[in-house]
Amino acid sequence: MTQGRLRSRGDDLHVLLELSSADLRIGAVNDALDLAELSRTMGARFTFCGPLTPEFCAEAARRPAATLQATSRPFSRAELPLYAWDVCRWLLRLRALRPHVVHLNYPGYGPSLACAARLAGIPIVARAGPIVARNPAARWIDAYAANCRPQAKDLLASPMADRVVLTGDLFRPDRLTQTMTPVRPLPAARPGRPRILFLGQLVERKGIHVLIEAMAALRGEAELLLVGGDWSAGGYAADMQNLARRHGVDDGIAFENHRPDVGALMSAADVFVLPSLSEARPRSIIEAMTLGVPVVASDVGDVASLVAHEDTGLLVSPGDPAALAAALARLVRSPELRKRFGASARERAAREFNAERTARQYLRLYRSLIDRRGPIGEAELRDREV
Repeated sequence: MTQGRLRSRGDDLHVLLELSSADLRIGAVNDALDLAELSRTMGARFTFCGPLTPEFCAEAARRPAATLQATSRPFSRAELPLYAWDVCRWLLRLRALRPHVVHLNYPGYGPSLACAARLAGIPIVARAGPIVARNPAARWIDAYAANCRPQAKDLLASPMADRVVLTGDLFRPDRLTQTMTPVRPLPAARPGRPRILFLGQLVERKGIHVLIEAMAALRGEAELLLVGGDWSAGGYAADMQNLARRHGVDDGIAFENHRPDVGALMSAADVFVLPSLSEARPRSIIEAMTLGVPVVASDVGDVASLVAHEDTGLLVSPGDPAALAAALARLVRSPELRKRFGASARERAAREFNAERTARQYLRLYRSLIDRRGPIGEAELRDREV
């Protein structure tokens, strides 16, 4: 049953990739689709499974990639008979599908697909994430894929560090350029007031409260476009609107619900800001740099590997409204600085972000696991070719 080795290098490498969400607004979901499409010309084919939606299945078929309506059960002692039954069902699916590798696009707690793949002798790759005590999957995973060190920081500090492989970004500029047409009219720009753009989730770790306090310190020198989520959802979103009113800056802020036209939003911005309290390697910064928009961001996670301070943008300490306001003020008040940083950002993005190179790294990882069962780290991959 096991597909431990490819019959020959001419065979397609078949990857069964399970998603935890099929929401096409999520970066990790689009990364998986991009990986499938890019890998097609490199001798690999993908089958997606998980809680798939009709919209996702249609997009997967366009790439093209196959889909399977099947989802793992997490390990549970209380429901062990149901879990065991689900493992058996996955064993039958694996026999029919005959994948060479199983890829979990999430860090799961003993997913039944991983258990079945382990029993079948199929190598398992999982997306890097936090370590959960006693997670049975920790014994089954052969390699953890991470796009940067902060995403895998817990794993790198654990006995599983030798299983971590840094793959890089799957960012594709062509996907960004396909979103240059606004899906609905943008808020009208105010003459003489540069536009600052925030794009992201409406959650506390994104530091929107820090940004609103910084805008109060700017005293109307710029306008702010806050895009993401649903501003009528209450909770943090409502708190942020109330905070803007209390600071008297709500008339200079446009609260926009999520919209997919990222290219149009970035193209209308003079400065992109990401005041997060925690991050890994934000896709939004890469998008801004690609379109030549200077970035002001918190120095958290792997942001400093993207934003070159005083070259492509400015880095500030997280949770510091005064420092954020000072950095924004420099760019708001200097069109020349915005132009210089933006040009440098565009050049760096073109030089460093290569989705094809990242796809080859994934295929190198898959083939290495097929050729050599067991944990394999980044050092060994560097000596191998796809």
